[in-house]
Parts: sequence; C-alpha cells; structure tokens
Amino acid sequence: MSLSLSGQRPLGAYSIDAPVVALALRANIEGNRLRVREAAAVRFQGDRRLDFYSGGPEGVAAFVNGALVVGHGAGPAFAAVDDPGADLPAAVWDVGELAAYVVPEAAAPSLSGLCAALGLGGSGADGLPGQAEMVRLAYLQVVKRAKEMPGATLRRMAAFLTQGQSPLAALLTALADAHSEQGGAVLGVDQDEIQERLPRPRNLGNPADVHRSDPDEVERLLSADGPFASRFPGFEPRPEQVEMARAVAEALVTDEQDAPHHLLVEGGTGIGKTVAYLLPIVLFAVRNNARVVVSTNTINLQEQLIGKDLPEIAGALRGVSGFDISRFRYAQMKGKANYLCLRRWRDMAAADALSPDEARTMAKTLAWLRRTRTGDRSELPLEGRETAVFERLSASGFSACAGAREGACFYRHAREEAAAAHVVVVNHALLLSDLIVGGSLLPDYDFLVVDEAHNLEAEATRQFGFRIAQGSGSDLFERCGSIVQAAVGALRASFLSEGVKTMNIRRVEAAQEPLQSAQAAWANLMTALTAFAKGHRADATGDDGDLRVTPAIRANPAWSDVEVVWDAFDRSLSDAANRVDTLRQGLDALDAEIIPGLEERRGELTEWLADQRALRQKVGAFMARPDETFVYWLGGLNAALTMNGAPLDVSTYLSETLLSQKQAVVLTSATMTVQGDFRHLRERLGLEEPSELRLGSPFDYERAALLCVPTDVPEPSAPAYADALADALRDLARAADGRTMALFTSHASLRATAFALQARLRGDGIGVLAQGVHGAPPQLAVRFQQEPRSVLLGAASFWEGVDIGNTALKVLVLARLPFNVPTEPIFAARSELYEKPFFQYAAPQAVLRFRQGFGRLIRSKTDRGAVVVLDGRIVSKSYGAWFLNSLPPTARFRGPLAQTAARVGEWIRAAETP
Repeated sequence: MSLSLSGQRPLGAYSIDAPVVALALRANIEGNRLRVREAAAVRFQGDRRLDFYSGGPEGVAAFVNGALVVGHGAGPAFAAVDDPGADLPAAVWDVGELAAYVVPEAAAPSLSGLCAALGLGGSGADGLPGQAEMVRLAYLQVVKRAKEMPGATLRRMAAFLTQGQSPLAALLTALADAHSEQGGAVLGVDQDEIQERLPRPRNLGNPADVHRSDPDEVERLLSADGPFASRFPGFEPRPEQVEMARAVAEALVTDEQDAPHHLLVEGGTGIGKTVAYLLPIVLFAVRNNARVVVSTNTINLQEQLIGKDLPEIAGALRGVSGFDISRFRYAQMKGKANYLCLRRWRDMAAADALSPDEARTMAKTLAWLRRTRTGDRSELPLEGRETAVFERLSASGFSACAGAREGACFYRHAREEAAAAHVVVVNHALLLSDLIVGGSLLPDYDFLVVDEAHNLEAEATRQFGFRIAQGSGSDLFERCGSIVQAAVGALRASFLSEGVKTMNIRRVEAAQEPLQSAQAAWANLMTALTAFAKGHRADATGDDGDLRVTPAIRANPAWSDVEVVWDAFDRSLSDAANRVDTLRQGLDALDAEIIPGLEERRGELTEWLADQRALRQKVGAFMARPDETFVYWLGGLNAALTMNGAPLDVSTYLSETLLSQKQAVVLTSATMTVQGDFRHLRERLGLEEPSELRLGSPFDYERAALLCVPTDVPEPSAPAYADALADALRDLARAADGRTMALFTSHASLRATAFALQARLRGDGIGVLAQGVHGAPPQLAVRFQQEPRSVLLGAASFWEGVDIGNTALKVLVLARLPFNVPTEPIFAARSELYEKPFFQYAAPQAVLRFRQGFGRLIRSKTDRGAVVVLDGRIVSKSYGAWFLNSLPPTARFRGPLAQTAARVGEWIRAAETP
C-alpha cells in the first residue's frame, strides 16, 4: 500500500536545525509494485549522530517518527513503506537532487559517485548501514556548500524550486532566511563578474615558417628513453603506436602545391591511437603556428582529449627543442545549442511565471553560473524535459544577437578560444555543420584528424538531412508569439509618442492573427499526414514503424489530398512571415535607446524569419518538390509522426567540401576494414587513393578472449530462437555468476528476452538490467558496475563507446548479427544503388558493427573473458566467415550450445586462478 500523505506536516514547517534521518533502502520491483526488503537509517542533528536503525521495513517508519528524511533515490521506495499510521514527512529530500542545484559539478547518478565528487571518498562501510552514513555525510557537505552561497542566490533558487514544485524549496527557503547577507544581485547572478571571468584571448595569427614533421623525432620521443617513458611510470614503447605516429607525421604536408594528403589508419584496441596522432600534430601546430582540428564522434573522447591527453602530451614535450609549452594552446568547440545565452537566461529569470520544468532548470543554473567558465550544458545535470528548456536558453540565435558582440557571452568566448588555439577539438556534428554554413562556425584550418571515423558517414547523413516533428512547427509559432508579446511590452514601456507607439502596436497585432492561422494549418497538415500513414501502415515494416515516401506513394490519390492541406499551410505560413517581416522593418526604424529590449526583439524576429524559411523549404521538398538524390520517409508511426529526409550518398559532398579542401586529413578508428580491406569505408566517404595503414592490437587475444560459436543455435527467424536465446543467457549468467552483457539489434527482442530471462533467473539471485525497461544506458552501465551479479541487455547505445570494465563484464553475448533492418528507409534506398546490395553494402556494414560490439569485452591487456555469438547464420551462411575473419585471432570453441556455458565457465575460472 502506498503512503497517504494527507494530514502530515509540510516540510516547510521544519527548522534547518531540526533532527534529520538519513535513509537507505533496498527494494525490488515485483510486477508493477515496489517492495521494500531492508532499511538502514541514521538520525542526526548537525554533525552529531543521535541513533541508528538497521533491519526490516516494518520498523523504519517508527524510527523516522516525523523527522526530516534525506536519501539518495529513496523517495519512491519510502512511499511504499506500509505503515499509514506513522508520523511521516510529506516527502524525502533527495541528496542527489540537492547536489544538482547547489554543487552541479558533483552531481552523479550513484551515491558513491556523488560522495567521491564531494571529496568524501569511501565514506561508509559496505551494505545499507554504510549507504545511510554516506547519505548523511553527503547531505551535510552539500548543505555546507549551500550556506557558503550568497543570500540573493539562495533566495532566487528557493523561489525557482517553489515554482518547480520541489520539496527542496523548503530547505533552500530556510537557508536563505538564515543568511546574514540580504542584498545582492536581483536575479541571483552577477553578470559583470561573469564577463570578467571570460577574458578575450589573442587570435592565433598567421602561420610561421614551415617546419615539416620529422617521423624519426616522433619515434625517439616514444622510445624507451624518451620523455614519455620518463614522465609516465609504466610507459612501454608500442611498435604499433610508433608506426602510426610516424605515418601521421609524414601526412602533415605543408606545401600548398602538394595534392591533399589523406591517410586512413585502423588501429587495434590498446595501441594508443590518441597519443599516436596528437604527438605529431601538437609538434607540427606549435612549430608552424598552424591550427589542427580534431573531430570525434563521442563526448567521452572529446573530454578525454581536452582533460587528459593534450595536457599530458604538452607536459611530456616540455623542454623538447623547438617546442615552447608557454605558446601551446588548445580548446574544445561545440555547437551553439550547447552554450547558455545569458540574455535568454535573463529573460526567463525575469518572467512572471514558469513551468515546473523551466523553474527546476533555472534553479540548476544559479550555482553553476557563479563558477562556470564555459557555459556548456554538459556541466549541468539536466534530466528529462529540462534539456528542452535549455535549448530555449541556448545560444542558438547567436548570429542574430547584437548583444553577443559585447558583454558576457559564453558562445562568443568559445569561438575566440578556438580562434586562439593550435588544436581545436570538435565533434563530427559541428565539423559537418560548419560545411553546411560555409565555414562560419569554426576558425580556418588546413589540417584535420577524424577519430572514430567509422561514424562519419552516419553523422553526415544526419547533418545533411532533416527531421521535422509536430513540435518543430508548434514551437516555431509559440516562439514567435512570445517574441511578439515581448515587443508589445517593450513598446508600451517606451518613451515613444503615443501616435508612433499606437501605430507599431497595431503592426504587432496585425502579425498575431496570421500566426494563429498558420499554427492551425500546421496542425491540419500533421493530422492529414498521420491519417495517410495509418492508411498505409501495412507498408511500414521497419522497426520504428517508418513509411518510405517513394514515387509510388506520391502517385497515390490520397497523397494528393495531403498535398492540398500542405498547400494551405504553405500559403498561411508565407502570409504570417510577411506580416512578421513588416513588423521587424517597423521596429528597425525605431530608436533602440528609448525602447527597452528592442535590440533583442529585432534579433529574435530576424532569427525566427530564417527558421521559418528553413521549415517551409524542408516541408515543401518533402511534400511536393522532392530531390531525387534524397530519400524521404514518415517516421514515428507508432508514436509522434515526423517528416524526414536524408541524402542517398554523402561521399561526393564530403570529398568536394571537406576532404579535397584540406592540406592533410587523417582518419582513424579501431574498425575501418572488412576482412582487412579499407575499400568499403573508402567508397562510402569519397576518398580517392589515400595512404592506408592497418595496425593490429598489442593485446594477446588468444590468451585474453574465448570466441564461442555454437553450431546448433536456431537462426533468428526460427520459432525456437527466442527460447534458445533466453535459455543460453540463463546458462551463461550462471556460469559467470552474472557479469554478462548481451547486445541486441531490436528493442522488441530485447524486452521479450528481459522478461523471459527474469523468470528463468528468479531463484539464482542474478538480476536483469534491460535498456528501456530498467533505465537509460548511462544509468544501467553504472548499475551493472555496482551490481555485477547481473545480466545487462543493451541495444544500439551499447554496441560501441561503452567501457564497462572487466571486473563487471566477463561474458559478452552478440544475440544477432547486426544487419540493418531491410526496410529501414535510408538503408533500403542506398541498397538499391548496388548491383549486389547484400554483399556490396549490407554485409560490410554489419561486419563493421559486429567488430564494434566484439571490442566491448577486451579493453586492456589484463582483461579476460568470452564472446558468444548466438546467431545460427554465422555457421549456416557462407557470409558468416566474413564476420569471423574480421576478428583478431582468439581462442575458439565451436560446438553444441549445450556445452558452451560449461566451456565459458572453465575459461573464466582459469583466467581468475592465480
């Protein structure tokens, strides 16, 4: 039974000096009910511990006895405690949520991670009593940090949390009321101080005299008696790393008469690829005062390069002839939507009313804004719909913002830092977006390194295509409505004459009616498209219910009916845009000095007009003016409908606008070849006659990994496959005492297997963690590391870029060969371009993905484990050899499925035996 909270004292009635109970609970999900199994709690007042409880759930309510309760993710479980007669508070304060507001840089998904970030280390003993003590210490530390904040910031945060309907509002209000300082910035943030925190760096300037890279020097630096060996204990020269570093050094040609130099390098796991390319480019960039852009696919790698690799390399090169470490500068650059816009933040902070999501997002920015030097959203622990709120606070409108040229602006500062840097680290999305806008996002550069290059085509497909959801249009119209209302307020507060003021207010009002008509026309179009899609659902056989819009579909009479609705929308939006443009022209003629906020409104209207033109162009292409080089489809037929378009081929565009325009381009990844051949990737990216280098891993895979290929597994299409898969995972989990991760290509199959496996493992004490069932990938990865007696079932997000660690992961299961869904629109359209699509396109794509999945197991030279392929096609089909031949040489077991788990258990025990 859930707690009834009626009649209980509100949290705001408590003093901050009252006794507090730190709570830790262990609960299980049984069906759709949460059942508490164990509890531990510490009652304390200030730094003084009063008493302690440990036992079953039946006594915890009496122990709490109306005190304040603080926990870490314990609220839902505490609400399930079955003791309706107890005197309980209205909610549990979550110390993780409190940290997200007060110390956002320390926020972590786990209690141990939070304590470590707060400098508390391993604060408690193992088990629930230790967790309760960790909650107590974390709470005291976060409250201490809160008391150190200015009173104005605390008051503003409390006000935001009140609007955000957070129970923590009571605590922040009490802390603000107890604060001795009662003045301060009205909005809780001193923007002059932020501006002082963002000094304007000097531009890098022109290249110096050309100094070619010396491969021999690079090799000496990486030798056993070089600076890396003396600086880093345990450093060992790796021949593969040296060979790659030499190749990168040779690729950095500087003679503009030379043809562009392209280098493809496949480097096996463990060779140290980042050092192998960073060392030569750092030397080259500093000596030539040149700029090199390094592009990655994942945020984790970007953070590693900026926070670890580049500083370490610079330190190791201190004292090397011709390298002046005081001159070396590097920077990270992201897209505009990643940076907070202080002008937009100020507008939202001054708003009369905020939604709960807006209020909580604003509360999370207050303490952060007192310290951040980047304004980067990745520093904030945003959750759920808070990310959408940040998008409205972002610097996405920078190009139309007149105020960004002066005053505090995080995005402008990031651009200036990049313009002053020798090495600029970006992601593939920004690298490609820069091409679309003609190079206006990144500073000029002639040298490029693309890491995780196997993802470049997929990202180019996303960046050069489009996705329009129903909310895309709705948000556009709502945004314009907000701008128009703000313009009315600015005009009424101005010192204009009544006649001029009235004339311009009428222009504003004239823009509102066509905006409402356009919004209604947009809703009609989405309704018509949804009805059309439902009528053709039989054709939508993709995993996400996608419907490819082919010429045959467009020839359907029902499509003509939808086109009529689109035409009405197009004309309605055109009329609205004309009225808004007239309004903007009228505002342009007014004096901004006598109208508060006028400059911002002009910039917002200019930005809106550009956005509506882009929307009209994309919708028009989708509906009636398709590009024959694009594929179009309706997505989300099982949820919210989307209009989508993507280029059939990105190789020509990449070649003409990127690869051929740079003096040197290095592309590297651990998975670039199919059966040792670069041809597939080379063709997909538009590379002509590049230098190629394929380097194996220094790991001893024959000793580290056992590859199991059962000979009698059903093929995935067979009726017996689902049961065989669940039985095999049960047996493997038992053999490995959990510590098993299975990778799926279908969320539906993953979910079905999760429920089947839970039933099979119920009596073994081995848990099941399934993506989309028990949490999102980042949270599940952390839980799996903390609870290794589990089976983790993951889909796309787990096939690459995830490093679980060999303590938690001993068995990796590839449930299916990772072929694309044949009816997926982009894949189907591209397949039609080949004479033999399966062998020329489908199989190579799947092999590269297969190799990525295989690479999740062995991440260091001490890792040991087993990989099991549970797809009968790897044995029954001739192309199965493509997959096996693309893997490094491992120990192998090929035999009946019934013997596989036993063989895996033997392998793991042998590896763990001293």
